[in-house]
Amino acid sequence: MDREKLFEAFLSECKRRGEICGQGNPLAKILIIAKEPHGLEEDSKKIIEDNWKSCRVNNPERKKDLVTWGYYQDLIEKIYKEEYETNTHDKNVFDFEEFAYTTELSSVPRLRSNYSKAKPAIYDRLKFFSESGFIKDFPVIILACGGNIRNNDIIRQIDNTFDVYFEERKDVSKNNWFCLHYNKENRKKQLVIHTRQLSRDVDPLLLCRIADVVRDYINIK
Repeated sequence: MDREKLFEAFLSECKRRGEICGQGNPLAKILIIAKEPHGLEEDSKKIIEDNWKSCRVNNPERKKDLVTWGYYQDLIEKIYKEEYETNTHDKNVFDFEEFAYTTELSSVPRLRSNYSKAKPAIYDRLKFFSESGFIKDFPVIILACGGNIRNNDIIRQIDNTFDVYFEERKDVSKNNWFCLHYNKENRKKQLVIHTRQLSRDVDPLLLCRIADVVRDYINIK
């Protein structure tokens, strides 16, 4: 099944479940999965409805005033650096969604992340992701959600959700790290990178190192 049909099925299931679908370019090579939407839990219905309306927008005219999206923009600019060096680019506007699709690990909005409260929603969402052909079709998935997804001696959420195996952890600086995982059957099929939440105090070198790995994996020249 092609990506467009997989995307339509993903949207339909998100709507049925009453969950965030995400936004950006559904045909991109890169999927970024964050922790959760920002906001008050009592506003979740409106936040989800607004997200459904914007999910097909590839290049939203949003100024660079959001911390997390600023980091996403920097990361995509580093991955696709030749594109940004050769094409006209308004540095005051987010356009990273031309090259990536983004969604959330949990659909429950929070002003401050709380794993214990989010845990049931995360477990259910991961089961959905594990069954979604759309999610599994991206060559590169970046899990920018820190400890809200677990891969340890007991819990193997990343391995089990995405059918990958852990290969290596790279520590860039204090609290700035990323782990590499590859598809169990075919290393060239999918790379899953697990890293910290890209919100505040992110080491620029972390973005550089992740970008280098992604560029090499998908052979962007």
